[in-house]
Amino acid sequence: MIRLSQIKDALEDVNMESSCYFNKETNEILWYLGYNQEYSTYREEDEHNENIISMFDFFTKNDYYIMQDFINEVRETDLRNKLYLVTKGKGAFSRFRNVLEENNIVNDWYQYRDNKYKDIAKAWCIDNNIDFEEDC
Repeated sequence: MIRLSQIKDALEDVNMESSCYFNKETNEILWYLGYNQEYSTYREEDEHNENIISMFDFFTKNDYYIMQDFINEVRETDLRNKLYLVTKGKGAFSRFRNVLEENNIVNDWYQYRDNKYKDIAKAWCIDNNIDFEEDC
């Protein structure tokens, strides 16, 4: 059995140059680190191990969609519209963060994102028949 917080943390930590895998036999999270393969715990020979399944990569977690969902939840129309505008094009995340800071809702965003990560982690466990302990 694995703690849900471990799955959620893996989702949070994955980036454009890494991906993670799960060993169903050992309940271990393995990392492929494209930028530093020397420290990768996922090895080429793991590709053929039926006990090792893919978990997350950068595109799985899709922070942009989570950000858009958050914006949909903003009740104040002017702020919601401003957030939509700043999230178009390159640099969307930093502009989004700036508007959050200007309106003192950064903590709301992080709480929302963490809850979404938890939901994604839980769904992944259920979809893959992984026993987990809900600890977050």
